[in-house]
This record gives sequence, structure tokens and C-alpha cells, in this order.
Amino acid sequence: MGKVPATRSLDLVIAAARMYYEEGRSQRGVAQALGISESSVSRTLSAAREAGVVRILIHDPRLQVDRATQLETRLERAFGLAGAWVGTGAPGVGPMGVVAKLGAQLFADRLSSMRRIGLSWGATIGRLVEAIEPQAASPELELLPLVGGMSALEAAPSGTTSLSTLAQKLGVRARRIDAPAIVESPQTCAAILRESSVRRALELSTTVDTAWAGIGAVGVPGGSSEQLLAAMRLTPEEVGLVRAADPAGDFCGRFFDEEGVALTGPTASRVIGVGVEDLRRIPTVVGLAGGVGKARGVLAGLRSGLIDIAVLDAELAAEVLRRHSASARGARSR
Repeated sequence: MGKVPATRSLDLVIAAARMYYEEGRSQRGVAQALGISESSVSRTLSAAREAGVVRILIHDPRLQVDRATQLETRLERAFGLAGAWVGTGAPGVGPMGVVAKLGAQLFADRLSSMRRIGLSWGATIGRLVEAIEPQAASPELELLPLVGGMSALEAAPSGTTSLSTLAQKLGVRARRIDAPAIVESPQTCAAILRESSVRRALELSTTVDTAWAGIGAVGVPGGSSEQLLAAMRLTPEEVGLVRAADPAGDFCGRFFDEEGVALTGPTASRVIGVGVEDLRRIPTVVGLAGGVGKARGVLAGLRSGLIDIAVLDAELAAEVLRRHSASARGARSR
């Protein structure tokens, strides 16, 4: 958003914008009404857009998303969620597009009540931030990272990039953690966490009132969870330990087994970010995921008890519920 013009100039900008955009007058008509040249009108209208006086929203009907309320209710009951947003898109809108659109709607609904927002990393959060419309936010609003700023994910935005983009859209400032999200050894992780600047940044991140993070799933080729494990450079012995623990998915870089129990050991000691107990103390944690291939990871995330609001596409939500019911029946039959 550009610099707001001085009061006198602002009056002219608003008057020109109203005549042109609301009343439908031509630039020549605006020029005649205000007693200025047509070239001045053109510059004034540009100034209106740059200062945020005028915001142009392009509505593409192909991006329409419909809520699947029955699936939402079933998810809330099955996992004790405070809320669930589940949707289906029009033809051509993929699962990630549905989740991004729903997440952006949820974000807009909650914006006035949020004071400190925590943001994770990755493709899902990147799509969410892309879908959020520029809008006025309280100047007291703070944006904080939940993990280190340098991403370990290929072809996915870092936490710093997503925070910066969102800050520009809301007209607020974002903090950052000047450290990688994933490191290659427990020793490096411990050394970075001893840095006072990193320690202070993480302590501040634990004070957010709403956290937004994507849910990853192990076993999805090229997925975020697999990329995180690769970035950790686990030794053969550590790989064996991790495989024995059978991780199902991750949330903010923290891995969980199928029952939602957080893994300790090699994967837990290479992440620069908020911990599992830190996440548990955050008042509202929003978990987002798109694509039925993430079902195992999402089920683990929901069973962990960390997620308060789930944002999913309908096919994924249905598969998560099917798996949850099947495992419950299996447990009763034993």
C-alpha cells in the first residue's frame, strides 16, 4: 500500500474515485466536474489505487467453494474440534485451491478478533496467504513465525516469505526468526537455540492467540513430510529408529505416529520452531490440508489434540472419517 495523500489531496482522490468507480463517469466527465485535466484524473485514479483508497477485486466464478456442512459436523464430533471448514470446488478447482479459499474466508472472519497470528511454512500456507485478500487490519496486530525462516522445502515458500506477503496485504509488520527451520544435526540445533535472538523470537512465537499451519503426511512422494525427513540428513541408525516409530505426518515440523503421539528422538532434535507443548498452549490452532493422499497424516494430526479448527477438502475429510471409523471398529473387535 502506498503513502496516503495529504488531506486536501485525499479529498480530491476520493472525489475522483467515487465519480469514476461508483458513478461510472468517464475520465473526461470527472475532469470537467473537478476542473482538472484528463491526465490529472488518470494520475489521481492511480494514486487512489496505490494509497488503498480503491481496491479492485476480480471475482472468478470458477473459484466458488461450497461448504460440506455434514462432513464438518462429523469431524467436529469425531475429534472434539472447535470448528471444521470443509468444502468442494467447482470443476477445475483442485483440493489445494478449495482449502486456500476456505482458509482465506476463515481468516477474514477471525481477523478482527486476532491480535497475534502465528504462521508456519510450506505450500499450503503459501496458497492460503495468496488467497487472502488485502484488507485493513488493526495496527496492533502482530505476525509471528512458528518455525525458522529458511525453508527446507523445495518449491515452497519459506515462513519469512509468507509472513512478509501477508504483512503487506494487511498493512502491518511481521517478525522473523533468523535461523533455518530444519538443521542436519542435534548439535547444530542446540547451538542455534542457545542464540539469544533465536530464543527470544521463539518465546514470543509461543504467545500467539491463533496459529496457522499445514498438515503434512509421510509417504506422499515429494510431499513436505518426506522433504523434511530428507533435509534432516538422518544417519542409518537414526533412520531405523524413525522407521520403527512409524511416523504418519507432521505439524510445524513435529512428527506424529498414527495415534497422534509426538515422536521424540532424531526428528524432534533438528527443528528450529515452537514445540508440541507450545502448540498445545496456543488458544486456537488452525490446521490446513488438501488432497486425499494426506489422509493418514491428517488423521494423526487430528488425533494429536493440537488442532482446534481443521480446514480440509471434502474428499480428504471423508477419507479421514472413514479411516477413523474403521480403526475404531477394529479396536472394538479385538
